[in-house]
Amino acid sequence: MDRSKGRDEISYGIVTVFSVMVFLVLMSLLTGKGITDDNAYNTYALQADSWRQGRLDLGQNYPWLELAVYNGKYYCSFPPFPSYVLFPLTFLFGSHTPDFLLIWLLNAITAFFLYKLAVNMKLSPSAAMLQTFFVMMASNYVFTAIDPAVWFMAQTMCFMLAVMSIYYACQGKGALSLFFWAGSVGCRPMQILFLPVLIILLLQFIKRENPQISYSHAVVKHLKWGIPAGVVAVSYMLLNYLRFGNILEFGHNYLPEFTTSEYGQFHPIYMKDNIKVLFSFPEFTEDRRMVINSMGSLNMFIVSPAFLFALLILIYAFTKRAYTQLLMGTGIVILSMIYMLSVTMHKTMGGWHFGNRYSNDILPWAYLILCLITSRFPKLIKYQVPLCIWGLILNTVGTVCVYNGLV
Repeated sequence: MDRSKGRDEISYGIVTVFSVMVFLVLMSLLTGKGITDDNAYNTYALQADSWRQGRLDLGQNYPWLELAVYNGKYYCSFPPFPSYVLFPLTFLFGSHTPDFLLIWLLNAITAFFLYKLAVNMKLSPSAAMLQTFFVMMASNYVFTAIDPAVWFMAQTMCFMLAVMSIYYACQGKGALSLFFWAGSVGCRPMQILFLPVLIILLLQFIKRENPQISYSHAVVKHLKWGIPAGVVAVSYMLLNYLRFGNILEFGHNYLPEFTTSEYGQFHPIYMKDNIKVLFSFPEFTEDRRMVINSMGSLNMFIVSPAFLFALLILIYAFTKRAYTQLLMGTGIVILSMIYMLSVTMHKTMGGWHFGNRYSNDILPWAYLILCLITSRFPKLIKYQVPLCIWGLILNTVGTVCVYNGLV
């Protein structure tokens, strides 16, 4: 029986990853973004190749890229972790790394870990497959998953690393979990907010293995888990200091569009309009056709219905007094609210894209809510299906329209 169950888990896992790859092939055919294409917005590769050549700046201006200008030199203006990944590839490809191939690989790894996380949290293989599809192919993740341009590469890699950090935390592998979390912070710095979730997951694992241990003793005993993440964090700070003289400055504040702006990159004055964008409803033409917008002004719950489902099943968990799952889920919601309120202080809120791509950064944590509650109440899983269909069609159509310049 156990052997048969193991075979089912493996076969469903293979089908899950293969299905995501089929989806990517279809999106490639519909958008023209092929696996062998060159990445025009390859800031991370340019930065990695500059490191290989022994310099921290890019050596010249690339007018089509968003570059930080500091002391007359041009720098990558984004957090650096994707360049860490690309650095070894520059020895073979220079600055023309195979970014499209890489982003397909990131998606395959993400699908694998989403599926494994759900299975290890006691969901059936079929339910784990459905939830993987729900978050990957029926959410606004679709838009960033098919293009390795610098902005989307960071979000796609962040998504993968966040999922991996959650998975390894649930397995009690603290060093790996915190390392991958540190990597996600090096893609999207506000991921730092979710560190408490990982710590709680790790402490829960330790207490299950050793119920007699106190939480304080558990923390002290496992402080070494933080060493790999600490090394990564120090590398960020050192790089920031060497480039900009500030351990917390990744470079975005030195973009010309922000240095010439009255309020800079982040300011509370932007919040009023950006919060409206987070919750705006679609517009329709006179003949009742939904308007597809290429500047990212679509309600995050509509474009990623996994958020809506997570909130609905949290309410269900409350009615059923599932307080353990409810407490963790509510904590994630609070951190996610802080995250989204923080990003509404950003001037552009994502710029050119379909949907509401900044909300993608909290999808891995919403997925954890889905797994926590549906593992306790498996009968809820089937209610994802209509929302999954909605998200799949909306994001496929919207992504194809925007990338093909149809709006």
